[in-house]
Amino acid sequence: QTERKAGAAQTLTGLGSYWKGRKPLILVRAIVLGSLLPQTDDHEKDLEIFESLMGFDYEGLARRALLQNAIKPKDFASLIALGSPWDFFSYTIKASDISAEEVETWEFPFDADAKGITMRWRRDIDDENKLVLYRKALATFSSYEEKASLCKRPEEVDQNWLYAPVWTRVNHHYAQFGINAHSHAELVEQLGILRYGHRPRAGDTFSGGGSIPFEAARVGCNAYAADLNPIACMLTWGALNIIGAPKEQRSMYEDAQREVTQQVDKELIALGVEHDDEGNRAKAYLYCLETRCPETGWMIPMLPSRIISPKHGTVAKLIPDHANKRFDMEVINNASNKEIKDAETGTVHDGDLVYELDGRTHRTPVKTLRGDYRGPQGNTLNRLRKWEKLDFIPRDEDIFQERLYAIQWITKASIYEPRQVTCFCGVTADDLARERKVERIVAENLARWQNEGLAPDMEIEPGD
Repeated sequence: QTERKAGAAQTLTGLGSYWKGRKPLILVRAIVLGSLLPQTDDHEKDLEIFESLMGFDYEGLARRALLQNAIKPKDFASLIALGSPWDFFSYTIKASDISAEEVETWEFPFDADAKGITMRWRRDIDDENKLVLYRKALATFSSYEEKASLCKRPEEVDQNWLYAPVWTRVNHHYAQFGINAHSHAELVEQLGILRYGHRPRAGDTFSGGGSIPFEAARVGCNAYAADLNPIACMLTWGALNIIGAPKEQRSMYEDAQREVTQQVDKELIALGVEHDDEGNRAKAYLYCLETRCPETGWMIPMLPSRIISPKHGTVAKLIPDHANKRFDMEVINNASNKEIKDAETGTVHDGDLVYELDGRTHRTPVKTLRGDYRGPQGNTLNRLRKWEKLDFIPRDEDIFQERLYAIQWITKASIYEPRQVTCFCGVTADDLARERKVERIVAENLARWQNEGLAPDMEIEPGD
């Protein structure tokens, strides 16, 4: 669960991050180990060894929590009993009514803020000494979820250090099988020889995003993968040969990626299609469908919600343009709670196009706009035009048009910074001019791109 919520910090998220069936790496590791570990007469010890090899035991949790640094010195003061806290921590007195002599007599537990002091680790305390207190602190939490929430994921931690205490116990427990391992790869190979006579082979016939063969290979199996989908094959190849490459090779790939990125960046800047006059750069373009209401003849933007960004408090406001029989769309930042609440309801809900104009509410079923009708076999068809090979934007006569209604900009000063500053703005005439320029570039080049295999040109099969 923690791995899945890690976003960009997931090991394989850069490759196939939207592959919905991708298995968490930690789950794959559990299955490989669970399939190979032998059973002894001491079942509780078997489980204990399994948990330690996964980094789930108390010692593994303590080491993972230490590197996450989620438990602060003042937290230790309130969580554990300790008779000589100043062997581990130093302090600064904030309150005027206490003395250093008095503080030196204190013992854990106490509330450091209430006592009027700030605490920090002593500089001469190493990780091994810190672990003593982390073990005590984690023991005060009742559930595994509480403990794990304070920890880095096992794969984020140096594997040699995390599992250093494990191998003596593993080798002792499995001594009857002749196991003598000092890494997961050595253990998996020895267990494979024990069971099959050779290093284990892990096969994944539909490898998808590649997490199963990747993790199986990482823990020491010979991994084999295949898939009918060529994108899945590419992702699996990338997982094994790029993400899983040796450090020197990874460095070579990263240099090549950086060179290509910089070259593409220069070309985009030269085209002048992503920057405004102030040097801000577009991060995201927000589009919606737009259609003509048969009742009023107005062009209506089709939005299930007018909220653009809850985080930024940004909403879109529809302003009638009677001269052109359409709505201008104003982007409001730092909207009030009432404006955000009102924006939750857009122009499309319950299957209808619904909007207000001059004090009157107009409602048209979307299926009426589409021209839904029954086909000869009783199936539902519609009158939407099917796009052709060179279509990439709607034609003027199409029922549904597309409309750019907001742009998220990265400020000029933060474009190349680790933490970019962004804002949402409405669409200007200059923005639309850049949009038309992009359309011209695509229109002039799409046929060539398709002939060269750079853009898809196959008709989507109906799936019957």
